Amino acid sequence: MGGLRTSGQRRVFRRLFEPAAGAWLGRRARLAAALVAAVLLAGCTGLAVAVAGGGGDQPDTPTRVLILGDSVAVQTAGDYTWRYRLAQHLNLTAPGRADFVGDRIDVWDNVANAPGSNDYVDAWFDRDHHAVWGASIRDERDAIANVLRATPADVLIVSLGANDLTYWSAPQTAVDDMIALINNARLLNPDIDVVVSQVLDRSRYDGGRDLQQQATAYNTLLDQQVGRWQTERSRVVVARGYADWDPYRYTWDGSHPNPAGDFVIARAVANGLAQLGIGADFGPLYGDFPWPYSGGAVTATSQPGRNVLTWPATPGATEYLVEQRVLSRGEQVFQRLPGTLTGTPGTNTWTTDPLPAGTITEYRVIPVKGNMTGKPGPPGRATTR
Repeated sequence: MGGLRTSGQRRVFRRLFEPAAGAWLGRRARLAAALVAAVLLAGCTGLAVAVAGGGGDQPDTPTRVLILGDSVAVQTAGDYTWRYRLAQHLNLTAPGRADFVGDRIDVWDNVANAPGSNDYVDAWFDRDHHAVWGASIRDERDAIANVLRATPADVLIVSLGANDLTYWSAPQTAVDDMIALINNARLLNPDIDVVVSQVLDRSRYDGGRDLQQQATAYNTLLDQQVGRWQTERSRVVVARGYADWDPYRYTWDGSHPNPAGDFVIARAVANGLAQLGIGADFGPLYGDFPWPYSGGAVTATSQPGRNVLTWPATPGATEYLVEQRVLSRGEQVFQRLPGTLTGTPGTNTWTTDPLPAGTITEYRVIPVKGNMTGKPGPPGRATTR
């Protein structure tokens, strides 16, 4: 299938790569579009059969999966997200069988402190969800009927509870609100199946665990009571597998998953879906994964006695490290300057300390997101006037 793309093919690619300005409005990045795009990129129809697993026994319509969550499910700019890792897993083990649905496609912009960012590491996946920063079980308990009226679903993945246990609810109250949420969802769809995620522990920067006691109590009650929540038409399973969860290892700020944490959460949810007959078990995890970003290209402008550096923001970067080498002194290796610079949206700017006229210096920046450090970006050079 060579030559120019047809108008219909171009629409598929625009749908995947050009989200609407209001990132939380409407459904985007359908799995079906991703499959068609894969065929178009490959330039052959044979791949369609391979991706769809041979096709004959596949359902006519995919299962609609709605992710209902809080900040751990939304995640932040500069993340892959566990939703991305789950989508990859389902594309491999249940091709064409799962369609994420929802009224949002965004991640939270943790630098601007606002919703609506599309700065995923990789946006090539089905990004639809209904996860809201700060959401709780008690809020979604009463809102779920309207959510499902607007976006019908066959399976509900509920990733909530940390905010309830932190601010409002005792563990048993949170569990009671969870079954009320599920029953309210059944009013709209008596056949809906539900995967309930356990609540993850959090850490404090001064050491210790922030939510361990409450989360453990809630998760224990969930396991004890979930068997009574089943109906003949609607199943409920718990996404487990967090026994080895370490917030110091698997988060970038004590609460929100880093690239390694994404896999831990995706594994638990995928194994829950497998109990419902959607996809296979996730399998073992292999090591940690680095944050993939590098700093932006530095523009260094000479001023009388100083240099001014500017560089574009790295998605999600909360701080920057600055490194320099003074070429007029014969330095070959970049030296890291002390301290960090606070990250800002858009263009970042920093002015150097006083320098003698004629000093030739190269600078580069390294993005930092919480406890994750990226790689140096392209350097910029200036000769101080």
